[in-house]
Amino acid sequence: MKQTVLFLSSIACLNMLTHAQLDDHANEYKVPSSFSFDYKVVYQVNDEDNNTTRTMTYYFTKSGDYMGMVPPKEAERDVEFLINTKDGNMLSFMDEPSSKNQNGSQKTLTILNMRSMLKGLGNAAKTMPQNEKKKEHAGKDNLSDFKKTGRTKQVFGYTAEEYVKPVSGEDRNGKMHSGTVSVWYAKVDFDPEMMFSLGMGKLSGSRTHGTLQNNVFELGLTQKNYLLVEAYFIETGGKSETGMKVIDLGKTAFNQSTTGYQVKNFNGFGTR
Repeated sequence: MKQTVLFLSSIACLNMLTHAQLDDHANEYKVPSSFSFDYKVVYQVNDEDNNTTRTMTYYFTKSGDYMGMVPPKEAERDVEFLINTKDGNMLSFMDEPSSKNQNGSQKTLTILNMRSMLKGLGNAAKTMPQNEKKKEHAGKDNLSDFKKTGRTKQVFGYTAEEYVKPVSGEDRNGKMHSGTVSVWYAKVDFDPEMMFSLGMGKLSGSRTHGTLQNNVFELGLTQKNYLLVEAYFIETGGKSETGMKVIDLGKTAFNQSTTGYQVKNFNGFGTR
């Protein structure tokens, strides 16, 4: 289930791309005094390579205008909270070391436009040698052949449906494995689409390997209000390994204030 783990980690690491090319025509973004959220989702993610378990916490609005996330401490030590907006803006709430303050730290809010950054990275990829492109896409499995089983179950009050696909391949030690990948989706009453567009939906490389409609990891993009709630691998003649699952899901009144943060806007962004 390495791929299941990677989609969550990739979202947390997006804020590390601060040196990518930015668009000179990025729209001005004015920081509000606070961000209010309506729903909270907590995933438990298992990394079998390191035999570790961690949690990832997401916050959503009913409208889907923006999404919040608490990055894992092992990934981002200084980042306390991340917000991504539908317009492609990313806000990183950080507690950075500072010798100017008595407490030795400075709260900063860094704002970048991810669409502009990723556009620049995409342009750079066009000039990549063909052999490097092949290396980058090597090992990506075609995840577009999932089938709906008809099985359902309740997950925190929502009805989830199962999709499965037989898979096979070598592990990093060259040992062959075969089995079935099972994923569960629930129709929820809020919009988690942004989480898929930022990482989960693009994990399988469906733009080159299959159609968007047939890719189960992009149901969150093609089907309104679909949330991935569980994914695991059942090895033939072996054990079942859970890659990730939702361990908490429900309404929240969480509010992220921007007061007291030093705002750092990059490349044409406005400040309040």
